[in-house]
Amino acid sequence: MKDIIIIAKVIVGVRPNPFGMDGGLNIFKKSLSETLKEKLNQKLKEKNMDYKVHVDSTYDDLKNLIHDEDTLLLISPYIKDKVDIDGISKNNYYILSEKEFNDGYVEDIITYLENKKRMLN
Repeated sequence: MKDIIIIAKVIVGVRPNPFGMDGGLNIFKKSLSETLKEKLNQKLKEKNMDYKVHVDSTYDDLKNLIHDEDTLLLISPYIKDKVDIDGISKNNYYILSEKEFNDGYVEDIITYLENKKRMLN
């Protein structure tokens, strides 16, 4: 099974603090990344695609999260300028749009994965 990891926050600053928007003021509502995870897992299952979606809570270096060429990092649009993607293959990350991250819109992500699979076969 291939891994998809949603990166919603990143550590920044001299005194390391998590940075990134991942939810609203309502503590009873799921975070944006958890909502995206559920919708994406559901769509992947419907399409019989061999992926498992996780939300990163370690704030580890992105390079350490990539286990193989099939690992895909979905990066929040709110941290795209703060993450270090130098040295990471373009095949291993996807910058989410605000619509994808905020609304859990997964169609373009599925299309990306299908096109990626076609190119590799």
